[in-house]
Amino acid sequence: MPTNPKAECRLSPINHAYLDDLAKLGPYGSGKSGVMRRFIENGIRAALEAKVIAPRDVADFGAVGEDGDD
Repeated sequence: MPTNPKAECRLSPINHAYLDDLAKLGPYGSGKSGVMRRFIENGIRAALEAKVIAPRDVADFGAVGEDGDD
């Protein structure tokens, strides 16, 4: 199974605390990375719907569908 490239992310301590809070709630993800992924994906979907960015084909990236949340 191919792995995703690591993305470097620098956040302030308060944003880390917010991510922890959201992860504890559960519906946004089970950990900080899941919460970040959920919010990033939601932002990308909103940008696609607003036609800010053009849709891409997952086949161009070797994928056949969406990956599950870890």
